[in-house]
Amino acid sequence: MAEQKTSQPESKKGRLIRITDIALTVLILVLVVLVAYIMINASRGRAVSVFGKSILSVVTGSMEPSIHEGDYIIVEKADADDLKKNDIISFYSRDEDIRGRLVTHRIIERYGDGTFLTKGDANETADTERVRPEDIVGKYTGRARLFELIGSFADFKKLIMIFVIIPMALVSLYEVKTLAKLFVQSRQDDKLSQQEMREQLIRKEIEKHKELLRREEESSQKTDKEVKDCEPGRDNET
Repeated sequence: MAEQKTSQPESKKGRLIRITDIALTVLILVLVVLVAYIMINASRGRAVSVFGKSILSVVTGSMEPSIHEGDYIIVEKADADDLKKNDIISFYSRDEDIRGRLVTHRIIERYGDGTFLTKGDANETADTERVRPEDIVGKYTGRARLFELIGSFADFKKLIMIFVIIPMALVSLYEVKTLAKLFVQSRQDDKLSQQEMREQLIRKEIEKHKELLRREEESSQKTDKEVKDCEPGRDNET
């Protein structure tokens, strides 16, 4: 009984470790898929908002030297009323040549109707169309170093390795780890079963020995009684 009480917490601990491993693997896969999704959309000039923040890819040098071509930047959702002159914002352009494309420029003027005049730091002239509040994605807050590191693997094969091979390797590693744990648990269960069988046999042998001693004692008592009944003195007294 003592061994069963000891093994129960161990099995609970094993289940907890297994659940933690599964949760960690799922989290890694979700993060990998999310990063891939954000990078694909960023490369296509689309903003993906996650908890009010978007990661965008800079495709021109219009904001040099503040922001470089090829940088990945973090843009945080902001209220148009809170934006002011010299803020850097990302917005969908209304210029004829690049209509609908994401642009990241600096505010150089704010007008009373709520629109903004913007200009790239490296450009000689301001943008031809004003930015309306509904076109604004958010305010620039900094560079996304992790995405820049991943983006440095420009080769398609390397990207495949990051987003496909590595996650598959992690899943395979988890499966191997799980199988190893199951094997160890199976060996422990086998040892426990063998030990229980040995204890059962020992208990049976002890019971047999007790029964044999009891019979011998009963037989001895019976013999003593017969001897006493056959003594001559007892017949004379009768």
